[in-house]
Amino acid sequence: MNNKQINILMLTQMQPDIPHALPGGGFVTLTLFTDRFGSQLHLLTVSNGRLAFTVILERGMDIGEIKLESEKISWERDERYLLHPDHVDLSDNEHSGWDSGFYAAVAAIGPEIFGTPDEVRTVHGTGSYSPALLESLRLVWDERQICLEGIVPVRGYGTLPVYEKTIRIITNYGAAALFRKDTVRNLTDTAQPVDDGYHIQLSGAFISGGGSYVLPVTAKKLLLRDSAPPEKDPFAVYAAETRLDPIRCYQYVPEPVEGLSDLPQVRDYCAASGDGQELTAEMLVNTGNDAAAYVIRSLQCYPRSLLAKRAIEDCMYALEPCKTRPNSMKQKTIDGEVVYVGPRGQCTGWIILGATRDRVEIDTLTHLIRSAAR
Repeated sequence: MNNKQINILMLTQMQPDIPHALPGGGFVTLTLFTDRFGSQLHLLTVSNGRLAFTVILERGMDIGEIKLESEKISWERDERYLLHPDHVDLSDNEHSGWDSGFYAAVAAIGPEIFGTPDEVRTVHGTGSYSPALLESLRLVWDERQICLEGIVPVRGYGTLPVYEKTIRIITNYGAAALFRKDTVRNLTDTAQPVDDGYHIQLSGAFISGGGSYVLPVTAKKLLLRDSAPPEKDPFAVYAAETRLDPIRCYQYVPEPVEGLSDLPQVRDYCAASGDGQELTAEMLVNTGNDAAAYVIRSLQCYPRSLLAKRAIEDCMYALEPCKTRPNSMKQKTIDGEVVYVGPRGQCTGWIILGATRDRVEIDTLTHLIRSAAR
């Protein structure tokens, strides 16, 4: 950002339901939401004039909804699932209680070991159930872009804190994409495993008539987990009226996708993350091939992927960039997948998330991604 033109707005300076105007037709608005148990959550809506997204401060700064030119591209999820973390019992249902409070379009995984739960660990970790420090929240902008920053002390499983996250969400005025970067700090004097990632739901109305996943792997590389019934086409996204239960969860190792660094939305943000990293991309596209949503990220940050599909009362077609496969700590150790951060050390991970109705852009991304599949 240009330091001469920088502007800063702290959360403590904002009044609920009063938009603060930003350049390029953008704005930021604070909303106070009361969940069904009577607890209050702070929601920030940030718009760059084209793309708008909400950030749930009490939920680890998860991104709640995403809209492009007022069209919702994230999934439809009933607000009864939008809960303060005090009302989500992660130990419920054999440590799988996360689903009772699963609402966000972009929900944090980890930073604790995620996957197969045990006596201590839950399926998705506690990052998504950790309130941000409200006094740390600030919006920074210049003549080119907007940046939301905040600190999240991670709830964890014990009495002493182990992790803290610094989160930055950046978007350029008029862009159809955003950049999210999470920095996880080890607060202890011993090395700690860090197993973060994101559970991303981009199955909005644009894909309600059906569509497909576009992935940088072939179908034979998709490993169906948990003895779920196989599908004829694992890439399929079914029309909204089609029921899909039980959940289908596939794990895979995405291939690097060549040419992504030349895309404008990647050039806009990758300077903030360090160049030279291998990139990959995954996308959901509708049957008409005229609407799509995608996730681009560094394989250095997140070398593994999951996709999760379930359609009961709502349609979840998820992408999950992650560090490891969702196994037990013992299995991850055997497989050599566990990533450790040293005493008082830190690591970063980032994604670029966007949407488009441009057929040329969709065709370009489809070609790049499918060309990587082996």
